[in-house]
Amino acid sequence: MKRLRAIAACASLLLALPAMAQDAERAELMQLYLASVVADRCEFPLSELDADSIQRASIALQKKLKLSDQAADDLFTEVELGFEKKLPDACKKDGEFAKGYEQVLERLRK
Repeated sequence: MKRLRAIAACASLLLALPAMAQDAERAELMQLYLASVVADRCEFPLSELDADSIQRASIALQKKLKLSDQAADDLFTEVELGFEKKLPDACKKDGEFAKGYEQVLERLRK
């Protein structure tokens, strides 16, 4: 009986893995969107190379997630609205958005 429960638990986990991966990819896409919003709205420095990296990574994730252009636009709008709710504190140089922005750039530069 214990063996059957263990097998059932493993099967459930294996079935959930694709959804978990998709959730992580969606979160990463939202971080990329947020980095572009922060760079624009807060006028944080963004080189052309970094901007291209954000765009390429965003497009790759959109394709991987099979998002339509409309779904990607809706997700971007959701990120923008979340950012706007945090204004004016969102653009603090030592705030959470600035730290997240730097983390995204560091990951892309590797």
